[in-house]
Amino acid sequence: MLRYLAIAIVLMLQLGPAIAQDLSLKPDDPASTVHPRKFGLPGGIGVTRGWYVWRSFDTKTWRAEVSHEGTGQKYSVRVLPWLTTYRNLAYGAHPDELLAGERVNMFFNPDDKQQRAYLVHFQDELCQMKGHNHAWQIEKIIDGGFTARVMAGDKQLDDKIATFTFDPKCQFWRGGKIVDSANAKVGERVYLRWCYDDTRRVVKLCSDAGSLDAIQAEARKRIGERVKKEGMTAFVEEAKEKTRVLVFATWWQQAGDLKPGDKLRLQAEGGEPVAVNLVSRKNLGTYGSGCSELIVDGLNAKQSELVRGWTGGKVVRAFGPQAE
Repeated sequence: MLRYLAIAIVLMLQLGPAIAQDLSLKPDDPASTVHPRKFGLPGGIGVTRGWYVWRSFDTKTWRAEVSHEGTGQKYSVRVLPWLTTYRNLAYGAHPDELLAGERVNMFFNPDDKQQRAYLVHFQDELCQMKGHNHAWQIEKIIDGGFTARVMAGDKQLDDKIATFTFDPKCQFWRGGKIVDSANAKVGERVYLRWCYDDTRRVVKLCSDAGSLDAIQAEARKRIGERVKKEGMTAFVEEAKEKTRVLVFATWWQQAGDLKPGDKLRLQAEGGEPVAVNLVSRKNLGTYGSGCSELIVDGLNAKQSELVRGWTGGKVVRAFGPQAE
């Protein structure tokens, strides 16, 4: 009897936190399982994971339509503004960069109504396969494309052979440069960005292994330029004598460049910008990942009142000293 009681106690201790989670909480509630502070590193959140097809994204509502690659089941999901991303081998891609029909590895968290309520992380096939030492090996050259199988190191991942067609505007990378054609060869291993067009697999980008660093560098530059223009997404968590701003994990690399004494700018959508001084920056994740907590000052009474109105889960933008 005591043995069964001990087992029951252990199970309660293990399951207690999960049972206690209130999935009906709003995502911006500090107690929510998907609050930005829970995102310790890109890809660190996500109860349900797998290969899905990106169908559409509404930039006004931040809702996306996706479908499971295997079953075809469609889902309408909320894309969190602080979701983490890994695309083209760089962190911080915006969800509006995904292509309709693109095959993407997606991570979801539930709410109290559905299992796939919130999209919390995505990474493209190129990143996923490179990270797992996978690649497409070309089996046969066909008119306008090729057939290929997935290799895991020196072994076949499975027996499946896929047929690919090149998009007329496909981007071909070889030796770290964009070239005019694929010049594909049987036995060669390549990395792809491709989309479903009904049952067809249409290749939008085809790269050799030697070009991945160049693709990554281009993505970092593009993301950095967008951040300078649009700012880093954040919450104003507290606005008193000192104002506390939480910069989301999506942009942790950019926030890592901020230093005490920097002149920053805070701005709500459609509102007037407010200039602030950075007092301190604290990273909340491991090894430089996760959200960054900023303490800023320099606001007058009118500005403090304005910024106080941004608390309560409203997404704002934080612009660094190099912002446009």
